[in-house]
Amino acid sequence: MLDRLQNPPLNVALNQSLIQAKSVNYQAITPTQSQKIAQENAELCEVLGAKIARPFSFSLESFYFLLGNLCKYYHVALALSSHNMLYAAYLQSPNKDEIFPLLPDFASGSITQDSIDEALDWGADCFIMPLLNEDILTLNSLESLPMRVLKVVDVSYAFALNLPLPKADIMLLNGENLGLLRPFGILASNAQDFYGISSVYLEIQNLYAVFRQAIIAQQEKKKTGQSRFQNDLSRVFLDTLRVNLEKLGFNECCYAFYQSPENTLPLGLKGIKARNLIQSLLFDGIHLINGQECLFGFASPSFVLRQMGYSEEQSRELLSLSFLDIAPSLISQIAQKIAMKYSQLRSLG
Repeated sequence: MLDRLQNPPLNVALNQSLIQAKSVNYQAITPTQSQKIAQENAELCEVLGAKIARPFSFSLESFYFLLGNLCKYYHVALALSSHNMLYAAYLQSPNKDEIFPLLPDFASGSITQDSIDEALDWGADCFIMPLLNEDILTLNSLESLPMRVLKVVDVSYAFALNLPLPKADIMLLNGENLGLLRPFGILASNAQDFYGISSVYLEIQNLYAVFRQAIIAQQEKKKTGQSRFQNDLSRVFLDTLRVNLEKLGFNECCYAFYQSPENTLPLGLKGIKARNLIQSLLFDGIHLINGQECLFGFASPSFVLRQMGYSEEQSRELLSLSFLDIAPSLISQIAQKIAMKYSQLRSLG
């Protein structure tokens, strides 16, 4: 319910289309099959504003391979607030000591110009950054990156939040955030090549067409005026939750870690482990997450907050919330239930 940005419901029809092929391997030797895939590729690129696209798996192995390829030709600066599997690939990379790590600023929650300038002074000519930092959902300003550097940007949350696509040389798009099966993804380039990344890959039947349909479906929701783009419910929710907590005798116990885009909220609740709250609310049909570690089933606090310098206790206070497809009339009810569960956990603690 409040995890729809990172954990949207699967689009059954689109996933069925993705796996409806009659054979494992498409008949690449047949011109009509190759032409069909090329046409679908071009149609997806038109939507993305790119020139070429290819399949990409949002998995540890693929991110490891991506980092290895880029490090052969570039001095890489990597945002450690990117996808959890990219962060894991960085930790395992033999090139780790040759990669400049970027972290969101403790005060602002975003990767600052000072950090970018420091990386440029170090010699970075390739920046791998997300449009939104994982878990804390803060925006990074990518316009300040100089033209001469290679910009690899994860744009996975842009469509759900109706954010403009940034100017990037390479875009990463996670199908999971469009309602597709994990770990299907897309790597799209604004050039006719992939800047030194190996061109050896396997095509997947219907993949480009399905991604295009998923993106168009998100855009149509905006055009038809569905609820996700009507109001910013995050501030309303935070204010309502505070009122309910104060009624129960808990003053100044909830806060926003940072300012984030409309309908997102990196919420902090003092004195509890967010995972316990999440589990207790499942019986009420209220679904929350406290970051990608939680999303993937790992019993760990936010890897982003820990890297930024937060203690384990503070990191466990995070709820990474989004308000997509939520009726405004439900905000009061949801806030009241969360406040009650919070009160019970504090009493037990």
